[in-house]
Amino acid sequence: MPSHFIIAGTRFPLVDRRVELAGTAVELATVPYSGAELDRITALLGHQERAWPYWLEDWPATWALADALAEEDPSHWPGPVLDLGCGSGVLGAWLRAHFDREPYSCDFNSDACRLAAMNVARNGSTPARGRVFCADMGAFPARKRFGLVLAGEMLYARANHLPLLDFLSRHLAPGGRALLADKGRSAAEGFAETAAARGFVVAARPAAFPAVGGLPAGAGRIYTLVADAPGP
Repeated sequence: MPSHFIIAGTRFPLVDRRVELAGTAVELATVPYSGAELDRITALLGHQERAWPYWLEDWPATWALADALAEEDPSHWPGPVLDLGCGSGVLGAWLRAHFDREPYSCDFNSDACRLAAMNVARNGSTPARGRVFCADMGAFPARKRFGLVLAGEMLYARANHLPLLDFLSRHLAPGGRALLADKGRSAAEGFAETAAARGFVVAARPAAFPAVGGLPAGAGRIYTLVADAPGP
């Protein structure tokens, strides 16, 4: 593994790290999080959302999604998996380590995409194929449909609701599911109703969000959206 990660021509330390999600150990390469490193990155890239290093931090929603999926049989998923807003690839790495299944990953941040490709490849028993889309969900570069779409902490802004539902309308396979984890943000209110109005079958269940990345434990929700299955 390289000892550094290049961001805007500047070297940042890259270290090995092992974390556990849903009882499965995952091997990661990470830039250690600190306020000083965050300041260095934002000084180089600015404070625009698309450049903001969300990938630098751990997000409890990732652990909540792993807990929700841990006992499933992936052979029942009606198509490939997409980790949407993948960040540094923690959930994708877990899917490889736990199920030995490589998802597609997608993020609009190029640094996140580079780390995700690295971290997914470090886990699992077979060579990874590098299934990473570096793109905005509103300009997704493939017509592919997915049997399972996973997204954590994407309902933090109401402005994300309709673009996310538009994406799922285009890219969720018939009978496929999307699981969206949110830690009880007020901006998520009304999402379930909007999704139902768009034709999805919607369920929401409480979920425990563990204390990771310096963020406290708490209660949140996992929204499950199901696309209409084809008729007989």
